[in-house]
Formats: sequence, C-alpha cells, structure tokens
Amino acid sequence: MTSKRPKKADSSTTPVFQARKWWAECIEAKRFVVTPADAPSAAIGRILRGEGLILPVAGGRAWILVEGHTVDPRRVVLANYWALVATVLQRYRPAAIIGVEAVRLHSEVYSVPEELRVYHRANASVHTLTLWPGLTLRLRPDPLRDTVIRELAAPGGASVPVLSEPDLLLTLDQTELERDLEGVSAWLRHLVVRTPELHTATEARPRPQIVQRLADLAERLGNKPLAKQLDHAAHRISPKRVSPGRTGIGTRIVPPPVLARAPVGTRTPWVDEQTMRLDRHVDAARRLVDPRQIPSRSLKDRIAHARDTKAYDAYHNTTMEGYRIAPEVVAAIIGGTPLPGGPQSAEDLRATMAVQGYSLAFDEVLQRAPQRPAITAALVLDLYDTLFRPSVDAGIVEPGDLRRWRNGPVGLAGWRHVPPNAIKLPDLMRGLEVFAARDDIDPFVKALILHLEFVTIHPFFDGNGRLGRLLMNLLLLANKGPWVTIPAEQRIPFFQAIERAQVDGDIAPYLAFTWDAVRQAATPPPIGSTTNRRRSR
Repeated sequence: MTSKRPKKADSSTTPVFQARKWWAECIEAKRFVVTPADAPSAAIGRILRGEGLILPVAGGRAWILVEGHTVDPRRVVLANYWALVATVLQRYRPAAIIGVEAVRLHSEVYSVPEELRVYHRANASVHTLTLWPGLTLRLRPDPLRDTVIRELAAPGGASVPVLSEPDLLLTLDQTELERDLEGVSAWLRHLVVRTPELHTATEARPRPQIVQRLADLAERLGNKPLAKQLDHAAHRISPKRVSPGRTGIGTRIVPPPVLARAPVGTRTPWVDEQTMRLDRHVDAARRLVDPRQIPSRSLKDRIAHARDTKAYDAYHNTTMEGYRIAPEVVAAIIGGTPLPGGPQSAEDLRATMAVQGYSLAFDEVLQRAPQRPAITAALVLDLYDTLFRPSVDAGIVEPGDLRRWRNGPVGLAGWRHVPPNAIKLPDLMRGLEVFAARDDIDPFVKALILHLEFVTIHPFFDGNGRLGRLLMNLLLLANKGPWVTIPAEQRIPFFQAIERAQVDGDIAPYLAFTWDAVRQAATPPPIGSTTNRRRSR
C-alpha cells in the first residue's frame, strides 16, 4: 500500500500572510492610521501587534501602522497626529474642533497642541481622551448642526472637522482670547464672514456679550466691516448694548498695539502674527540679556578664537543635525588631511559633504563679520549656497534647490512644531529681513531672536539649524560678541527650549539657554591653551 504525501500548505492562506498583506496594502495606500474595526479580523490585529507592526493609541481606539517595533513611539504619534485626530473623531461625528485651536487650523497653523477641544453629538457625556501621554482630546456634547462644520486639510492628507468661522467666533470667550490673543487678533484682523451665516450662528448660540466683545476687538484691530457686522448681530440678539467696560476690550484684553503700525489690507495674517511674536520676544529678551555681562574683546581676537574652535564647532553642528561622523574625521576634513578609515558609504559621503559645506560657510561668516552686513534674503541664500555647494558637486543635492525657499511642506521628526506652509515663506522671510534691519534692538537680543525666528520659519528642506546658528554667530561677531557653539550633547534641552517658544509661546527657556551659552563663550580660555587644543581635535 502506497502512502500519500501530505499536500504542502498554501502560505497565502495563513493568518500571518493575510495580516502582513493587509498591513502592506494599507501602507501602499498611505493609510497609516486605522481603527481596529478596519482590520479584516481580530486575529489579524493580534498578529500585527505581536510582530510590532501596529502601535495602539487613543486607548486602543486607533492603530498607527509602523515598520516593526519602534524605539520612539512619541515620534511616530507626532508624525501622524492630525490623521490620528481625524480617525478618532470619526466615532464621535458630527464633531468639530473649537476655540483657539480651531482658529489656528483656519490660519493653517498645524503645530501639535497638548490639548485639543472638540464639540460632538455622539452622546451626552463630557470625556477626556488621551491620544498619547501629554496629548489629549477634551470632548464636550453640543447640539451641533452639520452645516456649521468645515473639513480642513491638515498635514499627512488628513481632513479634520472644524467649526465654521461664524460659529467659531461664539466659542471665543474671554478665557479663549487670553490663551492666544496674538493668534486670534491676526485672524480677526483679516476675517471676512457672510452676514446671513453670522446671523444664523448667533441665533443658534445667542451670546451677546461674546459677540459684542469681538465687535469691540475687531474695531480696535482695524477690521471695521467685521466690527459692524458683529455689533449688528449683538443688537439682534439683545437690544441692550454691552458696554466696552463689560466686554473688557482695552482693559482686561488689550489688543497688541504693534498691529496699529500697518493698515488692514497691506499685510497677511501670518505677517501680523510674526510681527506680534517678534515684539513679544524682544520685550522678554530685554529683561534678560545684558550686554554689559560680555567682556570687551577686539574683533581680531574674537575671530581668532572662532578659528581655533572651528573643528570642534563643525563637529557639534553637524552631529546635532543627525549626521554620524567621528571628531577625528571632522578634524581631517577641516584640516585638509587624508580621511582615516576605508572607502566611504553613501551615508559617510553625505556627512563628509555636510562638514565640508559647513567649513566653507563658517569661513564665509568670518569674512563677512568685519563688514557688519545686513541680514537679507540675498545673504541667507548666499550662505545656503555655500553650505550645500559640496553636496551639489557630489550629486547629493540638486543645483536648483540652492537659490530658492522650499516649495513644499516639511516636518520635524519627533517635535510638535510644524513649520509654515511654503506659500507663507516669502512674506515671513521679508518680515525677518525687516526685523533684522531695526536699529532699536540691541544686537545681542537681535541675534538670539533672529535665530529662533529663522528655525521657526524653516525656509529650506534641510540645513535650517546649521544656517540659523551661523546667522546668529554672524550677528554676534559683527557686534562685539563671541562665537557660540551649542554642544551636540545638549541637543535635546536646546530643541525642547525652542519648541516651548514655537508652540507654547514661552520663550523664557530658550533665552536662558542661549544667553548662558553666549556668556560662557565670551570668556574662553586663552588661544593655544590645553582646553582649546582638545576642543579643536
């Protein structure tokens, strides 16, 4: 009797194969955030979780698809934040983001808030949902009408529901205005709404004091048509006019006076917000930065000290931006000696070209400093060209990318700040140029704030951190300051301080960090000392 050989199992029918196939299809379709209900079966979810291909978030209400076990899940969450919000809110629809976070979305500001507030009609409960530690949704029931919700495009192709402008106005009570008066002011100053929609909104939510407060604020900001619309809407709700004293405009809520310098219609909301932000930063810096703390040294001596630390500075500036390169290799590149080790990999070549470019840009800054040049768009593009010229010659960067601002979105992996979209860049860089030309600001204050604003604008796809620090050092050297190097081991606290200023509006940690670095750099050991020789290797 002949025994039959068992049939070989078809691997395409196994649960593991099906799970991986579904995961790959989602990735190919760029669906990086899904819900457990999207999976063909519960077994597939268990398999993918076991293989580290999904990251459960929002209390298990959503999954983020990942490439194996991730070592930095927060970075993954931040990169997919708006898609996560859109996915989670599907189960609460109709739902809409409210308050100043909604204002920011209407203004195309996509930095990640620690808390996002939402009206929903799914049930009658107030609920706080943790998307990830430190990132929450506050959900409040509300009799939302479908017609008041706008779907706004956000990074990653997500479409997030936000209250329409007329209805959003009625969520901006005094507490909301105080949370982000600058952002709301820039938005209100340019806002145009349809009168019938405003009347419908105020009839559905009769809040005369809020409407009258916003009318008074719009009047102070120069948006007279909106002020007139809001004043009329308030009168329709209640014939008794709320006095300016009751609304608090001019007393408890003081519109930023800097907006009065330019008439409405001559600028954009993002330039208005930039102007307010820079003025606020200057006021804060003036309370901390004291140039008398910096010892007086000749320009020749300060440039000599900068040259003596060039290899040290180049190593830390390139390492801080994620390039992996040894100090001895940096020293060889700077010194023009043969590189240690064998043939270079593609990653090694990128790092080598980055150091070479930084070396050239460093030298150009030292050459320009004695002339005390104005910080202009042309100068920024010149330095950027120098910084990336070796990478162009090596075929790593396209030549056409050197003389223009970025033309698309960019993300900062692991950080909450989302740089402005490309359409805003020409305006914001002109605003930065105007700020740099002001002669009523101490050069030390200007140097620190210019660096922060430059990396906030993030005008290029790559190199913004290095170029921002070069611009800061150019201003410092040209104005009796030292060359400042931020050590790579201080990268995290340095970037955290920058993020606090960019996203939370708190510039104090950044100023304390950078001003301390300036003071330390201003009293270096003598040239040729053991410390400096060690630093330059």
